[in-house]
Amino acid sequence: MNNNHQQRVSRYIKAKDNNKPHLMEAVFSQQATLKMDVQTDNISFPADVSGVEQITQTLVCEFNSTYENIYTLCLADTLQQTSTTLNCRWLVCMTEKVSGALRVGFGDYRWRFEDQPPQLACELTIVIDTMTILPDEALPAVMHWFDQQPYPWTRSSELLQSMPDIQPLTELELAGYLANSS
Repeated sequence: MNNNHQQRVSRYIKAKDNNKPHLMEAVFSQQATLKMDVQTDNISFPADVSGVEQITQTLVCEFNSTYENIYTLCLADTLQQTSTTLNCRWLVCMTEKVSGALRVGFGDYRWRFEDQPPQLACELTIVIDTMTILPDEALPAVMHWFDQQPYPWTRSSELLQSMPDIQPLTELELAGYLANSS
């Protein structure tokens, strides 16, 4: 894995999951673009965002005003990269601040980086395949499961081995998603 790209993606995850907007300027170029391909009705984002300030507003500030307890895991065994790109699958869990509802989702990251130093991200496409609201009784097991994973890079096989045997995750077809990731 390109260490520079890995560090940028890890920093983005830290900024997004932990409400640290100041970290985003070390991830994205000033003119970076964000494209959102949302294939579910359970979450919404603007389709296109331009500039590091607006990307930060969308992915960190607004996101963290709605959600908390956010864990985003990038699946290292799905990694595909070139000198200027990094693509991988991701899995997330979080709770809604107002209702406390637990959400689990997955999709793909498609990163493109500048070809000259400092090689900041100039484009990110986030594909959200699924975002599901799980029943309240699933919250402790799912949060514990995510908290026990290597963060933010993990392997699909590790997730599968430790996945709690609870019906909401089975119905989400998460095992199939993870099995097809490795």
